[in-house]
Amino acid sequence: MNFFKKLGIRVKMAILYSTLSGAGLIVFCFFLFQFYVRSQQESFDNALYNFAADVSDDLEVDFLGRLYSRNRTAEEGKYFPFPLGKSFLEIQNLKGQVLLISKSLRGGSLPLVQKKDLAQLQKVKATFRTIERPKGQKGISKSLRLVRYFAHHESWPEPLILQVAVPMDLLEHERQGLIGYFLIGIPSFLFVVALLGVFLSRQAFQPVQRMTNRVKAMLDLKERIPVPKNQDEISELAETFNDLLDRLEMAFVSQDRFIANASHQLKTPLTILKGELEMLKFSKDPKEVSEFLNSASGEINHMINLVQDLLVLARVESGKDSISLNPVLLDEILLGAVARIQRLAEKKGIGIQTQFRSENVDEELDVEFLGDEELLRSMMENFLENAIKYSPDNSTVQVILESYPSQILIGIKDEGPGISSEDMQKIFDRFHRAQSGKISGSGLGLAVAQEIARIHGVKIDMNSHLGSGTQVELIFPRPSSAPTV
Repeated sequence: MNFFKKLGIRVKMAILYSTLSGAGLIVFCFFLFQFYVRSQQESFDNALYNFAADVSDDLEVDFLGRLYSRNRTAEEGKYFPFPLGKSFLEIQNLKGQVLLISKSLRGGSLPLVQKKDLAQLQKVKATFRTIERPKGQKGISKSLRLVRYFAHHESWPEPLILQVAVPMDLLEHERQGLIGYFLIGIPSFLFVVALLGVFLSRQAFQPVQRMTNRVKAMLDLKERIPVPKNQDEISELAETFNDLLDRLEMAFVSQDRFIANASHQLKTPLTILKGELEMLKFSKDPKEVSEFLNSASGEINHMINLVQDLLVLARVESGKDSISLNPVLLDEILLGAVARIQRLAEKKGIGIQTQFRSENVDEELDVEFLGDEELLRSMMENFLENAIKYSPDNSTVQVILESYPSQILIGIKDEGPGISSEDMQKIFDRFHRAQSGKISGSGLGLAVAQEIARIHGVKIDMNSHLGSGTQVELIFPRPSSAPTV
């Protein structure tokens, strides 16, 4: 068994193919041989029956009242599948008395007719059985085919039982010849099938071998395996492997981007933090120390938010395999995001007005969506936080949720200074911040929100003009109309 496991898949397929072919061929030859033997036996028995009928017709009674055979069958030159000179003939009456035997049977005898044999013979007129050759009689075959024939003669007062036994040399010779043909033909056929199986398996696995060689020669994750034109298992394997390479490339790109972003963005706050700690060692003024500590605390909070954004961004960039899609209620997620951002709004005296409505007032609000609850809440918080940060003190931010048959819409509108057309083109770029000198932030919030929206198939519409505030609309498609990401 261990030896078989070490064999290559092509050899295993050839062995399996040969085994199945051999098993099928053996079963076929077995039934073919059985059919041949049965047909041959029937043909032989028919010839033997005709021979017995001819012998019966040749019986005569001489002037002394004795039976004899004129043997016209041999004179007429009829052909039988057994030698007539080696056949055995015996005629008995119903009492079992032997009335006539052939010269070939001198010194021997055929089986006696029993009562049960006689009863069966009276029903069917002729019965067949295979017996052993009488002792002292020579021949190739050890078996004889015996027919018992119920004969009548007009000059004889009672029915006669004619027994004719003939050698089965021809039958056995033909059967042995057929078996010999099978013993030679089947192994030869299996040998040819094995060679053909090895050849065909090699041809079938050539595309796989080419794919293997191509993969070994790959030096860059951007390379891909050529997909065969035939839509079969090989093309499916190539497409699956290319999909795997796509995911690997995306993972490495995401990892490289994460490292680059983290190193770039963490360098400045860490440098500031290090400088303030160095100054803190030499400062003895309590007010100055307090200012240094507050500044250091702010930089630490900035780095915490930055790392959180980077981790979320890396997660969504890994693709759908990295998120958990479950049925969620968007109204509950939105209310949770509003509650978490409420403290920031209270610091600036900003009021958040929420309004939920359905297209059909009489129907219950249907806001179920298939998504990752944590990521969707992070996306909503990013847009809400931006609206609060850029809104003036004591203003209002409006949050609207509307349910339609084909989509769910969430709108966020602020009273901030608006966004210029130049900044609007870069609003979702990483680390880009409009009015960066006035508003603190990592510059990753909207980039993270855009990636979360993309992976959920959510469309973002943003309208803004300088001096008129900003309005963001998040359009969530229903399952029947959701795009494939």
